[in-house]
Amino acid sequence: MLRLWIVLSVIFVALTFIVVPLVNPTTASSVAGFASLTDLVFTALAVPVAIFVWVFVFYSVFTFREKTPVSGNAQDLPDGPPHEATPRHQIWWLGITSALAITTVAWGMFGFYSQVAAAPTRPLVVNVTGQEWTWTYAYPSLGVQSHVLMLPKGRPVQFRVTSDDVLHGFVIDALGVAMDANPGEWVAAPTVTPTRLGTYEARCVELCGLYHTYMWTQVKVVSPSDFATWATGAQKGT
Repeated sequence: MLRLWIVLSVIFVALTFIVVPLVNPTTASSVAGFASLTDLVFTALAVPVAIFVWVFVFYSVFTFREKTPVSGNAQDLPDGPPHEATPRHQIWWLGITSALAITTVAWGMFGFYSQVAAAPTRPLVVNVTGQEWTWTYAYPSLGVQSHVLMLPKGRPVQFRVTSDDVLHGFVIDALGVAMDANPGEWVAAPTVTPTRLGTYEARCVELCGLYHTYMWTQVKVVSPSDFATWATGAQKGT
């Protein structure tokens, strides 16, 4: 069973490195890249644990199964001999699970503090307001407002999110942004820097009413020159 577990673990961990990148969304920032890497690493760590449980569950079901006695009464089956874990088994189990738990905590702390430490002092601030059923984006430093989120590639951005009515969830998968939009409260997140040009999607992930499914807007990551042109046009109302 140990050999079978090792073989299956190797096969499915290899499949993890193939399948997970295919199902993860496109990453357009370092934050999203770290989130996708976290999905990959944590799945690869979880696969051997899950396979260990399933292999030995099926092994136990078919190896230690008792047949129904001739009388047909299942109550006539004798109890099996009790099995008690030895200190060695307990030490191994506690050691392995503790190592996995410490690894995941250390990984998360490293990812969080690396983003905080890299935060610039003067990012582009975007105020995001959720209302049934759309998002409004305001740029205080530019004096413009839009229902399409325009972002310059390579420039750090800080989102400040709130809601005009009910609880919403502001998510941009491609940028690794996920924040609650609470009524009457502004929530600020660490900065995120778009790294890939393209058109993405900001959506609501909190059930917020009849048209919740339609609460999404475009996110356009453009070159700095195109962003400056857009901002100038928006300031002039064109």
